[in-house]
Amino acid sequence: MIRQKSFILFFLILFLVQGCGSYQQRTATPYRKKAEPQKITTPPHQQRAIKHSATLPQSSVVKGISNQASKLTRNGDLDAAAQTLERGLRIAPKDAQLWSQLATVRLKQQRYGQAKSLAAKSSSFARNNTALVARNKAIIEQAGK
Repeated sequence: MIRQKSFILFFLILFLVQGCGSYQQRTATPYRKKAEPQKITTPPHQQRAIKHSATLPQSSVVKGISNQASKLTRNGDLDAAAQTLERGLRIAPKDAQLWSQLATVRLKQQRYGQAKSLAAKSSSFARNNTALVARNKAIIEQAGK
């Protein structure tokens, strides 16, 4: 009988110990608001530079592309010149000089509608560059013939 009571007591303790070991107290995690992505703000002096990027000097890469396109145009390879200028515009899409150069190439290719629209786009980026705006007006007039 004592043996049977000790056996029952042993299993009772065993179940209690095992139950305590597997019991995990779960605490409610506090509600966390998802972090909002940080907004990147550009300082005012850099915003002006971004807005008027057409008046900034060309980068060396863009100058190289412009020079290469000029050589190709002088050599009469207008298709290659246009491709080169389009590649340059993918690098610097607001470069008024490249838009005007491409308008000139399109004028020489007798693509008058494209020449007009490209010259107008160049003028929209070259607000302060009066010489470039005048050149673009001349392209538009020649393309209108």
